[in-house]
Amino acid sequence: MPVYRIRGVDVDFPFDAYDCQITYMDRVLQSLQQGNNALLESPTGTGKTLCLLCSTLAWRRTFGEFLRGGGGGGGGSQPSGSQQSGASATPLSPYPVIIYASRTHSQLRQVIKELKATSYRPKMAVLGSREQMCIHEEVSKLRGKAQNNGCHFLCKKRRCRHNNIVTEYMKSNNELGNEPFDIEDLVNIGRTKGPCPYYISRELSKSVDILFAPYNYLIDPGNRRSLTGIPWDNAVLIFDEAHNLESICADAASFDLHPNSVTSCIAKAQECIQLCSFKRSIENSADKQFDPENYAILKALLMALEKKISELVIASKELGYTKPGTYIYEFLSELNITSETSKKLIETIGSASLLLEEGNSGETKAGVKAKSTVSRLETIRDMLDIIFRGGGQNHAKYYRFHVNESRQTSGDSLQVFGSAQA
Repeated sequence: MPVYRIRGVDVDFPFDAYDCQITYMDRVLQSLQQGNNALLESPTGTGKTLCLLCSTLAWRRTFGEFLRGGGGGGGGSQPSGSQQSGASATPLSPYPVIIYASRTHSQLRQVIKELKATSYRPKMAVLGSREQMCIHEEVSKLRGKAQNNGCHFLCKKRRCRHNNIVTEYMKSNNELGNEPFDIEDLVNIGRTKGPCPYYISRELSKSVDILFAPYNYLIDPGNRRSLTGIPWDNAVLIFDEAHNLESICADAASFDLHPNSVTSCIAKAQECIQLCSFKRSIENSADKQFDPENYAILKALLMALEKKISELVIASKELGYTKPGTYIYEFLSELNITSETSKKLIETIGSASLLLEEGNSGETKAGVKAKSTVSRLETIRDMLDIIFRGGGQNHAKYYRFHVNESRQTSGDSLQVFGSAQA
C-alpha cells in the first residue's frame, strides 16, 4: 500500500494517488494542523471520502496509536443515566476524536465501506436512531416520540431484557469497534446475542477514534443533548456531502409556534397541576417537583402568550407581521419572560416532562408506553433555549420575528427564523 509524506505526516493510501488527491489531502492536513475550518471541493469521482478518511486518520495517529479493547485512559466503569440503565460509562479518549457526519445512513454505510478498504483500524462507532436499531418486540413497532418514550419507560423500570444485558456484553466483548462495522452489523449482534444495538452504539461512542453520525445528530439541539460523553472541545467535525448544510442549520436554529401547539401546552400544564394535587393528596410529599403552583404559573404564562400573539394586528394576510429578531425580547418581556425568568421556566418544563412521563404511563399489554405526552412542552423549552442562548442577545441580529395567520386554525402562528449563521 503506497505511503505519501504530506506536511510531515505519513499517509497510507490504498491506491496510487492522483495529483488532485494529494492536493486534497494536503489541504485537509493543513486545516487540521492549523486548527482552522476548511471548505473543500473536488469533482465527482475523485475519491473525496477516501482522501478525507486517510488524511484525517493519519493525522490522528500522530498523537498516539489508535484505541483498542476497552478504550483509552484506564479507570473503571460506573452507572450512567436512567435512560441508559444497564450500560456503563467508558473513559474518554485522551486524543482528538473525529466525528464524521453525512446526510444519510446509506451514505455513512458507503463511508464505512471505504474505511474497510484502507489499512487504518481506528476504534469506531456509528450512531443510529431507535427506529433503525430497536429490537424490542413491542417498542420496535412504535415511531417517533412514542418509541422514545416507550424505550425510556421500559429502561427506567429495567423491563427491557435487551438493555439489561448491555453492560455484561460490553465487558466480555471489548474488542467491538476495533474493526469497521455498520448499523446492520449491530442489529445482527442484537438479534443473535441479545444486547440492545442502540445502547451498544451509545456506549461505544464515548471512547472512540472516529464516530460516524448523520448531520442531524450534531445540529439538532434535541439529538445533541442526548449524546453524553462526547468530548466536543477535543473533536474534529467533518461534514461530507455538505450541499444542504446551510439550510439544515437554519432550520435547526429557528422555530414555529402554531396556535394548536400553545393550546396543547396549556392543556399539559393543567394536567401537571392535577397530577401534583393528586400526588400531594395521597403521598403528602413536599417535593418541589410536585408543587402545583409552579405549573399554574407556567399555564398562566402560556395563556398570556397565546393571547398576546392573537392580539397582534396583521395588516396584510399575505405579508404577515414582521419585525427584526431583537423584537422577540421586547415581546416576551411584557410577559415577564426574560433571560433570568426563562431559566426557571425551562426548569419547570423539565420537571413537567418527568411528571407527565410518570403520571401518564399508559401501557400496552407488553408494558410499553404507547403515546407521546410531552413533545409540545419540549417545543416551548427548545424555543426558550434558542431565544436566550448564552444569556445574550447578539445572535438575534441574524433572526426575523414573523407572525402570520395560520392556515390550519383560526389563530395566528408565530415564527422566529434565522440564517445558518445564527
